[in-house]
Amino acid sequence: MIWIIAFAIVGYILFRFFSSLSKDNDDLQGQTLSGKFSIIASMLNDAAFDGKGDITTLNKREFNLYEDGQNQIIKFQYSTGHLTIIWKYKYFQKEIIHERQFNDVRNLSIFDQQKIAEQMIKEMAIVIEKHQIDVIVGN
Repeated sequence: MIWIIAFAIVGYILFRFFSSLSKDNDDLQGQTLSGKFSIIASMLNDAAFDGKGDITTLNKREFNLYEDGQNQIIKFQYSTGHLTIIWKYKYFQKEIIHERQFNDVRNLSIFDQQKIAEQMIKEMAIVIEKHQIDVIVGN
């Protein structure tokens, strides 16, 4: 009996996961991932690279934002309706990675995208400041 319940639970979880992946494909129908999150990408580009960053598409669900010669890169990953932003920053050859997942981002308004970008910018400013101090102090 317990095996039937366990199998049913696993089956349900797998069904939900693959349904969410299918919805991702529907979300991206006719647009790129960078297009879907263009406001976030633009605001992070302005904050990190003075608007000079370039987008490199890795695959349908991932892209990088970076500028050649700079010490940071921002990766966007989209899966099952969630957006993960991974911001890597290097200071004196020591790298720090800040990662944040934003849930249920299928239908974001411009205002919602602005809030996400502002949150990432604020958090990363704190992370960078602490990292620079830690590197200089030697911790």
